[in-house]
Amino acid sequence: SNRLPLSADELMLRMLNHMVDSYLDLRRLMTRRHGELQQALLDTHIPFQDWPALLAARDALVRLEELCEDQHAAVQEWLDAQAEWPAEAHGAEKDSLRVRARDVLEHIERVLSHIRRLMAGTESAVQMHYAALGHRTNSIMRVLTALTAVFLPLNLIAGIFGMNFEFV
Repeated sequence: SNRLPLSADELMLRMLNHMVDSYLDLRRLMTRRHGELQQALLDTHIPFQDWPALLAARDALVRLEELCEDQHAAVQEWLDAQAEWPAEAHGAEKDSLRVRARDVLEHIERVLSHIRRLMAGTESAVQMHYAALGHRTNSIMRVLTALTAVFLPLNLIAGIFGMNFEFV
């Protein structure tokens, strides 16, 4: 809103609400970036080389998760402290602040759940990448085993008859 905050509590809630709204906007960017990394990770035609970017994105998610958890704890502590204030200190403005604080808590929880979903999706993509890599390695080993099974007897026969002995 355009009006000035009436108290320090309201100012704190406005600033926190603005930060959380920025996190909610950041979700689209994070989702798109993680989607691009996951697509590159699962592309079987081009080997994945962007491990530093994947780790940086994961670290950014971890830092954002820690920040949101700290904010959640601070707002919850503020709500608990406000509930302990004397009854005469509560008015319509204080009730409005509590409602807004609960709304901010809900937004923080939404950001946290989105961060956890992105982290789980990234971990799943990494596991699928290694599974695909293992499957490809198994296919190559199967071909090499078949070639070895064909050429080993021929190599043995050539080795025996290629020896310089007078009598075999």
